[in-house]
Amino acid sequence: MKEKKPMKKGVKALIIIASIFAAIIISSLLFAVFNPRVKFLVGIARFAVEELNDSSFIGYNLDIMELCRDYANGDIEFNGDLIASDIEGFGYTSSAVIHGVRCFDRKQMSVKADAKVLFVDVGEVDFYAVDKTMYLIVPSLQNLAYSLTSDADLYPKAPMLNGNLSGEWFADNMGNFIEFANDIEIEETGEKLVDDDGTVSYEYAITIPTGKGEFIWQLLGMEVPKENIEFSMYITRGCKIRRINMDIDNVLPDAFVTVDGVSMGNVTLTKKLPDNEKVTVLLVKRGDYLYSNCIDVAFQYDTKDGNVYTGNGAVVYGKNNDGYDIQVKRLKAYKDGALIGQAYINGRVTTTNIEYEPISDAPIPLDSIKNYEWEELRDNMDQFLKDVTEDVKEKI
Repeated sequence: MKEKKPMKKGVKALIIIASIFAAIIISSLLFAVFNPRVKFLVGIARFAVEELNDSSFIGYNLDIMELCRDYANGDIEFNGDLIASDIEGFGYTSSAVIHGVRCFDRKQMSVKADAKVLFVDVGEVDFYAVDKTMYLIVPSLQNLAYSLTSDADLYPKAPMLNGNLSGEWFADNMGNFIEFANDIEIEETGEKLVDDDGTVSYEYAITIPTGKGEFIWQLLGMEVPKENIEFSMYITRGCKIRRINMDIDNVLPDAFVTVDGVSMGNVTLTKKLPDNEKVTVLLVKRGDYLYSNCIDVAFQYDTKDGNVYTGNGAVVYGKNNDGYDIQVKRLKAYKDGALIGQAYINGRVTTTNIEYEPISDAPIPLDSIKNYEWEELRDNMDQFLKDVTEDVKEKI
């Protein structure tokens, strides 16, 4: 008699989910179009079965818990090569071999770059970041140095996830989701989203009452909020979640995130800045066979003076035993539509344990470096570039 092969964990999870949700889907689908709570619950079921296993889903084949805990909130080391060209006002291709470390708890980063212009060595360039201030030092030019301070947090803390979205997690929390669907307030807003194929999604405003959804906050590694949480969700008549809009001010001040796409593969992060300025970053997951580990990136910075800086590129990643191999391809930046530079990066990021201060090897005291506030530099960029040119001429 042949011995039965053990069932794969992923297949078992799908069977569990399908078994749990089958009765809900079959019995509810006929009247789900009239019942927002049922649409929400069936939408969650479809997401667990469909999107989680779609290579176009933004989190497909990624250990998000590891990325948040060990990389975003931990000490890292990175190495790589950088090539830059078409830099506005600088007509030469430049390159650098980079090595750097970042200590998250100390809020310190140190980067050493052996730079070349064309094929000529120009020496070492050092970069440091402490709290909200960045420092640039060129030791070969008599320690020519500048620093820049901004209101932006250079070390934002990511959620300390206690798990990943997976088939097993949805199966284990099915009862919680049923209770959660009864706890939330959900109301159709009248707004619609129409896909290219004519599929219509309807927006629902959802409120999570204070103290509810504890299992979700536990997954995110966050304390249960002491206030109501509001967001919106677009759901099709077939109970497929098409878009989620959420204010994430409690995680990143003045920020708003949208996750959408047919397979929930697009993430748009918008952050408001002082003086009515705004930064928008768009991530789009590629799901085709050749680029399943590729995310297209686009960004836009709207200034108070009406200038618009935009850029785009692609990030290709691969997990290895030590960390992640990362390539940033065809990264281009524009000012009001005119190209101002492009770059290519090929590197590796690994976790580490830093038991020293990364800034301890700075060739000069960082507090002795001439400092600019971001607003000052932004409003006088042309003059700053002229000053840098004169400083370089004096040092050579």
